[in-house]
Amino acid sequence: MKALKSILVFALGLVCTLALAQSSLKETVAAGNKVYVQITNDLEHPIPADEIEDVSREFAAAGEWVRVSEASEADFILDVKARKKMVFNSPRTWLTPSVIDKDGNVLWEGDTYKADATMFNGYRATNTCIRKVIEKGFQNNLFKKAGR
Repeated sequence: MKALKSILVFALGLVCTLALAQSSLKETVAAGNKVYVQITNDLEHPIPADEIEDVSREFAAAGEWVRVSEASEADFILDVKARKKMVFNSPRTWLTPSVIDKDGNVLWEGDTYKADATMFNGYRATNTCIRKVIEKGFQNNLFKKAGR
């Protein structure tokens, strides 16, 4: 009987913790909030500066967030780990997004998405990867978890 009570208390605590985390994520990524897009570029295989600007602008627009230039002004940080490398003479881009609150807690971490430059995407691997993150990572994962 005592073990059953312990299990029930643990389960209730877990449910409450998950509900609070979801509520916190929902409030954090609400449309209209201020976001600082932080690109963590791979030192060995960085993506170029103009592509960093594309990532930052597109991700802020997709979430309907206001992009700010300083992390201290933001409601949350969208950290994007980025990497670009030549694979079989074709550029390949990898992007991994995550949402970090003001206290530095990671509220959500997305999967890593990759794209190759092909004639079908105009040899723009990064732009294709951005679209994958928005469609799969944001629409199918982040916004659903946040109840948007």
